[in-house]
Amino acid sequence: MNGGGETTEKQLVRKEIHQLKQSLPDETAAYLSRKICCRLVRTEAFQKARCVALYHSIKGEVQTVALIEEWYGKKKIVLPAVSGESMNFYPYTGKEHIIPGALNIPEPDSQEMIPAEDIDLFIVPGIAFDRECNRMGRGKGYYDGFLARTAAPAVGLCFGFQLKEHIPVEEHDRKMTMVITEDTIVSSHRQSHRNLHVY
Repeated sequence: MNGGGETTEKQLVRKEIHQLKQSLPDETAAYLSRKICCRLVRTEAFQKARCVALYHSIKGEVQTVALIEEWYGKKKIVLPAVSGESMNFYPYTGKEHIIPGALNIPEPDSQEMIPAEDIDLFIVPGIAFDRECNRMGRGKGYYDGFLARTAAPAVGLCFGFQLKEHIPVEEHDRKMTMVITEDTIVSSHRQSHRNLHVY
C-alpha cells in the first residue's frame, strides 16, 4: 500500500486527468472504448489467454462491460473483488451474478476465488500510464499487491490523454507488459504497435 503520502507530481497528474475525464462526453468515451477493446482482442496475448482478468469499468474508465459480455462464454473471465486491504478475482457468470462491491464497484457474487497462477492475462485500469509502461493507480495498491504474485502479462487500458511521457513511480509499482489507447499500443519491450503480434 502507498501509505497515503503522495508527491505533488502525482497529485498534479491526478488533477489533470480528472479534469480531462470530466470533459469527455459519454458518447465519445463509448466510441473510444470500443476502439481500444478492439485493439486488445486482436493482440496475441488476448487471443492465447484462456483465463482473462478484466475489470468492471466505472465512469471515466475505458468501458469494458460489452467486452466482458462478449467474451465470458468463450474464455474464463474473472473480475476483481476488494475485501479489506486485499483484492482477489472471481469468475464472471453473467449480469445476474453481479453485486455492488466494497468500493461500490460491481463485482461477482461468486465464492470461487481464482488463484493468481491460474490467470493468463490481466487487463488493468489506471489513472495514468506512461510510454515506459508505468502505471498510476488510485493509490490503494490493490493491483500492485496482486500482480506481485504473478508473472502473467498485464495490459493497461486508457484513453489517449491518460498516456503521458512520464509519470512518477515507486519501487513496488509493476510495469505493464503493454498499454493500449484508441490510437496506439506501447510495450515494455519498446516495440512499436506495428511490430506487436496482432491477429
